[in-house]
Amino acid sequence: MRKQMIQIWKMKIIPTVKFGTLTKLTVIKNLVLLCVMLHNPVDSFSQRFKAAAIVGMNASQIDGDNLYGFKKLGLQAGGRLSYQNSKVVDIALEMLYSQRGSAVNYFSNAPEDKIDLRYLELPLVLSLRDWYIEEGKYYKVRAEGGLSYGYLFGVRTPGYPEENFRRHDVSWLVAAGIQLNRWAGFSLRYTSSLGKMYKDPFSGSAILHGYFLTLRGEFTL
Repeated sequence: MRKQMIQIWKMKIIPTVKFGTLTKLTVIKNLVLLCVMLHNPVDSFSQRFKAAAIVGMNASQIDGDNLYGFKKLGLQAGGRLSYQNSKVVDIALEMLYSQRGSAVNYFSNAPEDKIDLRYLELPLVLSLRDWYIEEGKYYKVRAEGGLSYGYLFGVRTPGYPEENFRRHDVSWLVAAGIQLNRWAGFSLRYTSSLGKMYKDPFSGSAILHGYFLTLRGEFTL
């Protein structure tokens, strides 16, 4: 930046006056330099932001429902906007459609053998990158941690009345990811709710704790 300012100063960005009038060449040169100066900071700032499309699969379960294992498979899809705070650190906000719940089997479950929950999720994620690939100009691996807000907008289960599910969920998450190139990669994420998702109508206590694994692909736009 200091070198650029010196170069601009040498190019006489301050208009020169000749016999009380500006020469056409000086005016044109100064307009061009002004455009460059206004454009560079914006361009540099915008380069810190990166958008990505996300598509993956959840494998989830719920403690307290007498169903065991990460057998409820569901779609996760959405987008991610990252701000690169330094060369190895960035902060990202995601917006995701996420299917969660629990099930007796991976496939072919009867309605009473599964809890099908659908969330809109807003994770806020801190990423640390390492293993720089000079040829492709990208970091190969990363570790992530953060918090996620989820809004429950769909429930399908005959065993639990829908009105007793809590609509708002806050979770913590950890993840590890690997980049295949500058434009594509995948990650494995573990997410666990901080609270319980269901209010027992008989005891009045909160029950059912949800958590899930996500394997997903990420594609830089």
